[in-house]
Amino acid sequence: MQEAFLVFITKISLYPTIIFTGLVMFVTLYWVVSLLGMADMDTVELGESGGEVADLSSAGFFTGLMLKFGLYGVPLIIILSLVSLIGWLLSYLYTSFLHQYFDSSILYYLFGTGALVFVLVVSMWLTGLIISPIRKNIAKIPKRNSSNNVGKIAVVRTLSVTDKHGEAVLNDGGAGLILKIRSDINDNSLKQGDKVVLVEYLDEANTYRVTPVKDK
Repeated sequence: MQEAFLVFITKISLYPTIIFTGLVMFVTLYWVVSLLGMADMDTVELGESGGEVADLSSAGFFTGLMLKFGLYGVPLIIILSLVSLIGWLLSYLYTSFLHQYFDSSILYYLFGTGALVFVLVVSMWLTGLIISPIRKNIAKIPKRNSSNNVGKIAVVRTLSVTDKHGEAVLNDGGAGLILKIRSDINDNSLKQGDKVVLVEYLDEANTYRVTPVKDK
């Protein structure tokens, strides 16, 4: 059992699997931090307008690549998680069955780099296929009038709230809505558990500007 575990650790530490191992560790840590309320999940905006994807020729290389593979319309961390997990699995299979035929020479890194590129492309393609129905279903859901929440009181769930970061939970009579919030006050006066008033809905950023509830 211990020997098998050591073999497993060795394989996930070999190039190119080590790169995806690092990515998996990163997204796992991010999810843990997010669940603890220390970070919020921002959605990726890749130039969609009126349901149409932006022209790839006018987008940056990285953004254009993501659009080409259909990697948009859901939170970026979900995309990164899927790409990391699929890439880790495929690269682990490569390390287990093919990479063992090359020693630590130029062929080791040459074939490893080729496998890295191939696995990354396949992972992005498969991730695009997975999130495609999710993205389409989200688009079909009638959008709730978020401006109706203005004036309501929510409770901060992140450790702090700034003009770039923050989340709060709004009691909607059910499980509660997790909302992205922003504050013009950057002195860390708002902290987890504080009550805030939703004073303005920022449509483009899909966030609320908030102020602390004043004690009577």
